[in-house]
Amino acid sequence: MNIPRNLLVKIIPFLKRKEFLAINGPRQAGKSIFLTLLQSYLIEKEKVNPKQIHILTFEDRKILRQFEMDPVLFIQSYLANEKHYLNYVMLDEFQYVEEGGQKLKLIFDTVKQVKVIVTGSSSLEIKAQMGKYMVGRILEFHLYPFSFGEALRAKDLRLEKIYKEHHKKLNQFIREGSPVKVRAGVDPWHEEMIPQLEHYTIWGGYPAVALSQTEEERAKVLDDIFNNYVLKDIKGLLELATDHNLFLLSEYLATQVGNIVVYNTLAQSSQLNYRQLMNHLNILQETFICKEVRPFFRNRQKELSKNPKIYFFDMGFRNNLLENMNGLQKRTDCGAMIENSAYIHLNQSAGVRERINFWRSKAGAEVDFVFHTGGEIIPLEVKYSSFQGCKITKSFASFLDCFKPKRGVVLTKNFWGKLKVNDSEILFAPVYYL
Repeated sequence: MNIPRNLLVKIIPFLKRKEFLAINGPRQAGKSIFLTLLQSYLIEKEKVNPKQIHILTFEDRKILRQFEMDPVLFIQSYLANEKHYLNYVMLDEFQYVEEGGQKLKLIFDTVKQVKVIVTGSSSLEIKAQMGKYMVGRILEFHLYPFSFGEALRAKDLRLEKIYKEHHKKLNQFIREGSPVKVRAGVDPWHEEMIPQLEHYTIWGGYPAVALSQTEEERAKVLDDIFNNYVLKDIKGLLELATDHNLFLLSEYLATQVGNIVVYNTLAQSSQLNYRQLMNHLNILQETFICKEVRPFFRNRQKELSKNPKIYFFDMGFRNNLLENMNGLQKRTDCGAMIENSAYIHLNQSAGVRERINFWRSKAGAEVDFVFHTGGEIIPLEVKYSSFQGCKITKSFASFLDCFKPKRGVVLTKNFWGKLKVNDSEILFAPVYYL
């Protein structure tokens, strides 16, 4: 079952440019299937002759060996005879190639009428290989596990249509300040949306997990994804001797979602020195397990400006680390889980020039996310509780008073509303539409 992916829309404008493309993402995020979706788009929408499109995987050691021996001849052997047509050669699992960047540069410089698209499960490996060779010659994209909208697309197209409409309005408000006409009160679709969001928050968005039919099947798939990550990415690709410490670090980070982390505590919990700790954190980020979110500050005397928060790219992976797949009603970390889910939604929709921070003053005032877009800062607060009316926290009010943003968002469990605070327009919206 091939579910259309949001990344396709982002990549389409770059398919006819001269730069090669790199698609990075975690294992089992659907990169191989995405290449078949890309192939179908080229054939059906762009009317490209199927003979001009080739998908090859370097998990096939024979193909890998041929490419490494003579990359130029390898690529030329797949090109159609019509020299004036653009050919597409898609190379899956490119991280296995030795000195891949140098080989790609040779192809880029010598082979005409070819567009090479590579995929890799470790951004660290891809970046190390590309290095200086592919600067200005390759554009990088990320394919993550299913977003919440994509997960709905796989299960319930009716709900996905509803989500899509409200998601568009909410994001236009965040990015452009476009007015949103809302009827204050409870969202009429909350009884259907909330169970879907909570399921997504527990099991995550890995395609094989999202498409599994039973809880037992989902649990087995998640275990396999974790084992493949450790065995293949960590031991095989990165040659890391301290994979046990990486597991200890990951396990501890899973308990700290939404909290400010202290590096000394992380080092003690994972039995690593500071230098090793920073290396391991970098590996977790570059292999798409979790991400550091830095604090937002303008005045170093007033805001904390050093220690980050950690969020996971997939909640199923995080909950599997904790060996806790219970529903939100039975958990003490419900708020942290929804906050992490909100980060996933925000991160997956973020553009190249957009970034995400959090804010906390030395006095203890805190805002979950500060979203930078179009030269503006937009505070976003996650409050997964029932609202009777539009009301903001003292912390949120403190941020508005300090930085005077034009607008902000309070992400609720199921409530819509609008509030004017001085010159700031505040939108209350259900978190599942982010």
